[in-house]
Amino acid sequence: MEQKIIAFMKENGIAVFVEADKKTKAVHIEKLKSLESWDLFQQIVLYSDIDVLCDSTRSKFPFQTWGQGDTGCLISWLDKNKTVALFFDCELRGTAFTNWIRKLDQKVRQMYKQEE
Repeated sequence: MEQKIIAFMKENGIAVFVEADKKTKAVHIEKLKSLESWDLFQQIVLYSDIDVLCDSTRSKFPFQTWGQGDTGCLISWLDKNKTVALFFDCELRGTAFTNWIRKLDQKVRQMYKQEE
């Protein structure tokens, strides 16, 4: 799976990939490149806990986005126990950003479905 994650990151411009598993309390982090700002990563991953990261009840959607400057994060709740957070620098705005995020969420879900 690690090779698939690295390939996914390269293909989609993802700087940091975080997989959190609420059941096992494990967090897997892959970093390919630096971010313009690490504040968002720190707030969502380092200064939080796995239960908060995996809590999908905060949204009516299967994913949520966060942004700070040009640094963004897509959190995809794959199921009640597994969450993926993708960190990236992006200059897209408005509809272009929304469309890209939706496709990115679908791609990460497809990658995990192939593993089942």
